Amino acid sequence: MNEEMELSEHSPEQLVALIQQGHPMYFEELFYRFLPLVKKFNKAYYLRFLEQEDFWQEARMVLHKAVQSYVPEKGLQFASFYKLTLKHHIFSLIRKESAVKRKIDKGAVSLDAILENQYSNHTEHSFEGVVSMNFSPEEIVMVRESASCYFEILSDFEQAVFIRFINGSDFLTIADDLDCEVTSIKNAYDRCHRKMKRLLD
Repeated sequence: MNEEMELSEHSPEQLVALIQQGHPMYFEELFYRFLPLVKKFNKAYYLRFLEQEDFWQEARMVLHKAVQSYVPEKGLQFASFYKLTLKHHIFSLIRKESAVKRKIDKGAVSLDAILENQYSNHTEHSFEGVVSMNFSPEEIVMVRESASCYFEILSDFEQAVFIRFINGSDFLTIADDLDCEVTSIKNAYDRCHRKMKRLLD
């Protein structure tokens, strides 16, 4: 985002109207106008799974939806409408995070421990094969539930790396398989590990 963006004399409502009329080039200016609000909410509401860039992307998505649904005849200023819409979206994200945390707190086996086991022993077990790791049936269910939540916060590339790793492939083999540098694989693994720790903290 250009911090020195030159602003027009249009009000937020006028910018919204222009975008609705088929002039999407005004969207960046509109988002820039609300950047202080986005930054304020980013500091005020802690979301473990969202980095600043991800939070801003969520805010942009909400702004786009707000522009499409805004009806000035209802008498609400767009700034107030967007603020309310963004806050509701953030609360929805917080509720989803809380639901994931509650599920884990009910006894999920640490995925971190499983990864450490996979890494040190180079076993060929996946989450579907976790029975052979001497867990109880209840623990196996919790592992699978936790894995489902965990995969949701990984990118497609991170998922590809993670799945191959827990199935016994080393970094070099994964790099050959995905046709990329070993450094990229190691970085993806590190991101997987950090996201797992945030999920389980």
